[in-house]
Amino acid sequence: MFSVLSQINKRLEYMTPVEQRIANFMLENPNKVINMPVKEIARHSSTSDAAIVRFAKRIGLQGIKELKVELAKELHTLEQEKISRVIDIEEDTHADIFDKVFKNTIQALYNTEKIVNRKRMQEAAQHIVKADNTFIFGVGDSANVGHDMEQKLHRVNINAFFTADKYLCMTRLTNARPNDVLFVITLSGKTQEVIEIVKLAKKLGVMTIILTQNHSSIAKRNSDIALEITEEETNIQYMNMTSRIAQHIICDVLFFYVCKELGSSAYDTIINTYDMTH
Repeated sequence: MFSVLSQINKRLEYMTPVEQRIANFMLENPNKVINMPVKEIARHSSTSDAAIVRFAKRIGLQGIKELKVELAKELHTLEQEKISRVIDIEEDTHADIFDKVFKNTIQALYNTEKIVNRKRMQEAAQHIVKADNTFIFGVGDSANVGHDMEQKLHRVNINAFFTADKYLCMTRLTNARPNDVLFVITLSGKTQEVIEIVKLAKKLGVMTIILTQNHSSIAKRNSDIALEITEEETNIQYMNMTSRIAQHIICDVLFFYVCKELGSSAYDTIINTYDMTH
């Protein structure tokens, strides 16, 4: 189930004034919205029919019809469950924690599947295959995802180099070849090191692919291809768990897209590396 209310809440501070009026009306009147014509929603939010349609697409849906369907599903589920998804390690039982972690992870993956742009993923894979070198950069929780992606690409003989060291990445970018690629993995896109790396890549003309949450950020605006995941964390106790899993899944898909671009040679190199390491 795609969480319409969650997606609106997560993006609210990044929305334009017009989008915020629509968002606030929907958050305050979700049960009314599912039965309202577009013109009524526009009238109550002091916007326009076109703005309502754009808003639905802004949160990752095809249009207002899909928004209403997903919102109705969500309200029905919330009514049935009547349970918070926020983990409370003092009050929750072990069973509660187990259920919440699984449900939130499944929700994050479902929401990410809805919003990710598959055409951009294909374009990203094509650039990685054509590149002489793929420089991967990530810090914090994203560093683990970056290191895993480096290992995957090595399996199919792609020159991939991961680092969480800003200065090492800057050195690599400075010496980059014309068709080299920078792949940045970041949740917020607001980390200072990430912003500096992406801006340097843009200045040097290095193609930049960014995997980040689906809201506006300086890093995202300065990148060439953005692969988006949803922002799902509901409290500090999650420690970016669901977002990290979504990052891994997108990297898995991107890896298979790379294999698709490489053709049968990818299978051969995977088998060869497996035989040598087992």
